Amino acid sequence: MGTEQITAAQIRKLHVTAREYGIDSDLLHEHIFRIVRKDSIKLLTREEAAKVIDSLEGRQGAGEETMTQKQRWYILSLAKKLGWTDEAGKVDEKRLNGMCVKYAKTSCWKWLSRSSASGVIEALKNMSTNIKAAEKD
Repeated sequence: MGTEQITAAQIRKLHVTAREYGIDSDLLHEHIFRIVRKDSIKLLTREEAAKVIDSLEGRQGAGEETMTQKQRWYILSLAKKLGWTDEAGKVDEKRLNGMCVKYAKTSCWKWLSRSSASGVIEALKNMSTNIKAAEKD
């Protein structure tokens, strides 16, 4: 792993990206610790900072055993199928994140591991099935 200190630009990028996704400082530090096992932004190396930024932006391979692109797509499609969308038709990420807290103990759906993503997918599928059954009654 590289040993060069995090740059000022990377620090700004971390904060801007976190703010864009509605992530407060405590949650950002929790996420950093989850990804690189460090509790301070200033202690990150350039490589670690890049890994954290990638994970915040939902890029594949950013964290340990991250969900697959297929799982990511399936979760979004199930959320849309359940009607968890805003006026523009985008998935309501707050609602999806709430589900992930409940079922996967993860505060952001983009941070799901493969196994956690499978659990969330099953829960979403069950919800969809239950709604269909209720509509038939």
